[in-house]
Amino acid sequence: MKKLSLIGFVLGLGALLFGLYLMLVIVPAAEIAEKDMDRISAENPIGSSSTPLYEIPEYQAAFDAFDKPVELGTILLIFSIVPFLMCVYPAIKKNLLGILGLVMSLAAFFIAAAYGTHMFS
Repeated sequence: MKKLSLIGFVLGLGALLFGLYLMLVIVPAAEIAEKDMDRISAENPIGSSSTPLYEIPEYQAAFDAFDKPVELGTILLIFSIVPFLMCVYPAIKKNLLGILGLVMSLAAFFIAAAYGTHMFS
C-alpha cells in the first residue's frame, strides 16, 4: 500500500509538473507562433505568390509550435490517468500520499483537458 501510494504520488507530481510546463511555457510560445503565422500569411496572401504557405520554412516552424499544446495536452491527458488509478485505493484507505497523488493527478488531468481537447477554445 505504501509503495503504491509513493509511486502514484511521484507520477502525479511528474504529471502536475508537466502540466505546469505546458501551461506556463508551451502555451505562451504557441500564442506567439500564432501571431507569426498571421504575419506570414498577411505578407503572402493566397494567390499572390507562387510559394504556398506550407512550403515557407518560417510558417512550418510556427505551425509546429502552434500545434504543440494540443499534442502535449493529449499525451498528458493519457499520462495523468495512471497516477489517478494508482492513488485511488490508497486514498480510500486514508493514506496521505495517496490523497496528494490523487489531487495532483486530477489537477494535471484538468490542465490537459483544457489544452489537449479544445474544451475552452
